[in-house]
This record gives sequence, structure tokens and C-alpha cells, in this order.
Amino acid sequence: MIELLIVVAIIGIISAIGIPVITGILEGIKEKSAQTSLQSIYLAEEEYKSINKQYYIPSGGCGDQTNIINTNLFDGNITLENDNYRFCIAGSASNYTATAHRKKTGGSNFTIKHNKEKNF
Repeated sequence: MIELLIVVAIIGIISAIGIPVITGILEGIKEKSAQTSLQSIYLAEEEYKSINKQYYIPSGGCGDQTNIINTNLFDGNITLENDNYRFCIAGSASNYTATAHRKKTGGSNFTIKHNKEKNF
């Protein structure tokens, strides 16, 4: 019986240490995914500008433009996932800032600009 209590205590200690570590790893994966998506937006914007002589800027405010960006900038391919971050592009024909906004409180927001200046 004491052996069982010791095993349960050891499992509890391992869980107490392991869960925060795993949570941190998962958060890092989500952040890296958002950063990669912003780099995809940058590349798509450069291609769009080479063809159309201006950057693609969705109409409306900088709300959740993820689906609009997937449809119009990525030709309907689901390139951006908006499970954890929402994406928007604001600017003009000659410059833009693309932002990945964290959906849940906490975490970081990331941006990339037309000149490849980024905050990640």
C-alpha cells in the first residue's frame, strides 16, 4: 500500500513539472507558426506587387482578415490558420504592415512590414 502511495506521489511530482514545460513548448510552436505565416504574407505581397504594381490591402478595418487574405492573396488556398492568431494587413498601395494578433489573452502579437522589418 505504501508503495502505491509513493508511486502516486512520484507521478504527481512529474506531472507538476511536466505540464508547465509542455505548455511552454506548445506556446512556442503556436508563436512560430504565426511568425511563419507572416513571412508567407510577406512573400505573397511581394509577388502580388510584382504583378499588380501595388500591395494587396483588404478593405475594412484590421479585424480578422484571415479568410479574406487566404482567398485573395493566397488564391483560396488555406495558408493561414486562425486557431490561435488572427491576421490582418493594413496600409496603402506602397506600404503595409501585416499583423498576427493573439486570440487569447496573454502571448505576443507579431508584425512584418513591406520592407521586411519585423518584431520577432
